[in-house]
Amino acid sequence: MNRIRKILSKMNSSVSSEGVDQQSFKFPGGLFPMQETNPEDVFIVGFPKSGNTLMQHIITHLVYGINKEISTTMVLLIVPDVYASSHYYRFNSTCFFKSHERPQPNYKKVIYLLRDGRESLLSYYHMVKNMGGDIKMEDLYSGKISIHGGTWHEHINEWKKNPYGANILFVKYEDLITNKMEVLLKLCDFLSLERTNEELKEVVDYTSFNFMKNLEKNEDWTRMKNEVNFNKGNFVRKGSLDSFKEEVPEELLQLFIKNSKNTFYNFQ
Repeated sequence: MNRIRKILSKMNSSVSSEGVDQQSFKFPGGLFPMQETNPEDVFIVGFPKSGNTLMQHIITHLVYGINKEISTTMVLLIVPDVYASSHYYRFNSTCFFKSHERPQPNYKKVIYLLRDGRESLLSYYHMVKNMGGDIKMEDLYSGKISIHGGTWHEHINEWKKNPYGANILFVKYEDLITNKMEVLLKLCDFLSLERTNEELKEVVDYTSFNFMKNLEKNEDWTRMKNEVNFNKGNFVRKGSLDSFKEEVPEELLQLFIKNSKNTFYNFQ
């Protein structure tokens, strides 16, 4: 928690009482437009419902040492979602962002999350339904619906091509569930972090499925869901690896596999 206290202290002392500079739209203390990032910044990227929010929380704990008193508001402050706000606070030389974008020229360092598309699409389907959306499962699995400009396999293949030469760490969602400690060690190496075993164990505990489910009951997360009309169900739904086997018709799964056969992903 000491790391974040130092950051917050820096934020409080650096923001001027004069407010926003209307010409640059920046606070003197470091509030920047979301599109203004630095080459050393790190982007958490993945097709929707691939574990992006989980990784957002992992980075908050792993990099900044947040304890169990974390809130969604603090997570969004520390690792902002590029779609949730027009500005972010730059309180460190390296900042972290959550995104679902295709490869971008300014995304120079990327943690890319891979999740079995059969499960990602099912989770996306439930999310849209929980928000009152009209969506058909067959349209999702056939690729008729464009999500962030394309399909699951197109999103993955474009990042595999890496047209802008980003430094990418590929992380499988399934590994986050079954062997999180090993993933944390890879993240430490990728981000040049030194953490003790005890610190890593705390990250494991504070980003467990049960901890995340309980966190969603907090007032700020409830308020956030209300703002986007998330009227029923949970954003942290199951954390499952294969619920598609029970919920998705076999013919749709086979169609999805056929369309995704050349994707950079090994189906089990």
